[in-house]
Amino acid sequence: MGGISRVDHKTLEQRARAFQHVFDAVVVTDLDGIITDWNAGAEDLYGWSRDEAVGQPVSILHIKDELDRTAEVLAAVEKDGKWTGEIKMLHREGTLGWIESIVVPLLDDDGQPCGALGINRDITRRVQNEEELVRLATTDPLTALPNRGLLLDRLGGTIRRAERQKHCFVLLFIDLDDFKDINDQGGHIAGDRVLKEIARDLAAALRDSDTVARIGGDEFAVIIEDCPGIDDARDVGAKILKAVKRSVNIDGNPYRITASVGVAVYPKDGDDISTLLASADEAMYRAKALGGNWCE
Repeated sequence: MGGISRVDHKTLEQRARAFQHVFDAVVVTDLDGIITDWNAGAEDLYGWSRDEAVGQPVSILHIKDELDRTAEVLAAVEKDGKWTGEIKMLHREGTLGWIESIVVPLLDDDGQPCGALGINRDITRRVQNEEELVRLATTDPLTALPNRGLLLDRLGGTIRRAERQKHCFVLLFIDLDDFKDINDQGGHIAGDRVLKEIARDLAAALRDSDTVARIGGDEFAVIIEDCPGIDDARDVGAKILKAVKRSVNIDGNPYRITASVGVAVYPKDGDDISTLLASADEAMYRAKALGGNWCE
């Protein structure tokens, strides 16, 4: 722990008097990660009183996925004299949040590490606001599916993985047949209802690992990352046609909804984003030219 100055008892006593008045949560542990002290700010942040917390492992403050970072934190403290970062926290009631934390070592009279002191600040609201901004920027507001921007981002990542792993994947474009008739007859309220139903059924028909996006109007797109070839892609296309096909009643008039599906296979039909998009779009229009309710 080179470069870390020794803290004498008088200095510690002075700091201890200020300890309880710090607004941030201050958590002190020994070398085994057992809580030896904390302040009123920590009580407010985590929900445990000091008497309840002292003697408990510091792991009670973190979710399981974050516990593996303990070694990372300790290594940084030993090497650099501190660790700073953002980490998930666990409240006594089981709710989750985020903290911004700085951890520094505590030294004994001989200058040897005897524990650690963490100063933690609640940043849950900031993180939630950031996540909401990302969601609004990447999600279609009507269907809650990924939007075109997120589709393009995922398509780029899928291409990079396919290049490294030398495997194929499939991009499908889906366009509803004669959807304009529904909007003309029932208005946008009826059209929006149909779009939400179709988005829900598309997501249900495919796997969680597949990307289903609404890319505009009555157009959707699907990325099937581990699809080996055109025959398997057409099987997916048939599943999509079945999921979309339905009859809706608008003002007493029945409307039959079908879709045209275009298939593009990487790398046969393109090895970059623009070429794959163009290939899937052209295939979709060929399906539409054949009368719709078709996968091309």
